[in-house]
Amino acid sequence: MKQIFLTKHSKAIIDILLIIGIFLSIKTARNTCYSWGSWHCIVSMIWYALMLIHIWQHWALTKAVSTKWKVMKRNKITFFTVVVFVLMTLNIIVFIFEVNSTLVHVHHILSHIFWKVMIIHTIQKTKHFARLFK
Repeated sequence: MKQIFLTKHSKAIIDILLIIGIFLSIKTARNTCYSWGSWHCIVSMIWYALMLIHIWQHWALTKAVSTKWKVMKRNKITFFTVVVFVLMTLNIIVFIFEVNSTLVHVHHILSHIFWKVMIIHTIQKTKHFARLFK
């Protein structure tokens, strides 16, 4: 199983699904339903699972970006992406225990920062993505 997720093709598939997923998550967020069964939550949790696979696929870089100053400086957008992802994760964990208008507002602010950072990260990594098809 481990080998399947580390191939070029599976990395490309995960990346494509992440791009589709972030836009679906943004589009379904327009709904004001704060239920775990809402389309936004379902799409976002699937996207989150794909994101965990993506992080695992690039674990060496993720770990280096998070712990080594030299790597952080060269990969500022990736580092910022990791930071915002951790903040979103913490926000979602808090949702497990309580959902209120303040937490939804914080989630809304974080999500706007997060999806903008994700788009910048995606554009920045376009060359790496294109190499998966060679």
